[in-house]
Amino acid sequence: MRAWAGHAVFAAVLIGSLAAQERAADPPEAGASLLEPAILHDAASHGLKLRQRRTAGGNMPPALVFEAPGCSLPVQVSPRLSNFEEESLMDYAPEQGYTRRYLYFDRSWDKPAPRAAFLQRMKYWALAMFGLTDYTPSRYLILVETPKNCQSAEAVDWRPVWKRDYLAGAKTAPAQ
Repeated sequence: MRAWAGHAVFAAVLIGSLAAQERAADPPEAGASLLEPAILHDAASHGLKLRQRRTAGGNMPPALVFEAPGCSLPVQVSPRLSNFEEESLMDYAPEQGYTRRYLYFDRSWDKPAPRAAFLQRMKYWALAMFGLTDYTPSRYLILVETPKNCQSAEAVDWRPVWKRDYLAGAKTAPAQ
């Protein structure tokens, strides 16, 4: 190999690694405290009104309880660790009359799926490192418990909660 070709390859690798390192530091990881304003903002944009914050105790983030238009029962949304570590402390069966969904970026599960959530987290972490996604990496997914046959609550698109621009806008929006 000629010397100039070796230098060009080395320069490309050096510049690429520096750019990747800079992009990796660019999107901070969205923790539960950063997701809460985004959850509130997204819920309000779909007509849900915050009723209360329900604390579960310990280090667990609070569950946000919303009133949904046309629903007799409230909607409950709470950030959870994507490794489902907290679920061992929780009752797996949803309350009677409720449907439970675990949402993480653009995926949804009816029951805990640690492997699938791990793969999603690694996928979006890698994509964010190279600036190839709008999502901000997060260790947190959200648990959404909706009353059965509550169309207004089921129609909420929770994916924007992890979007970089949405998180920034929700942080600056007035508190509810």
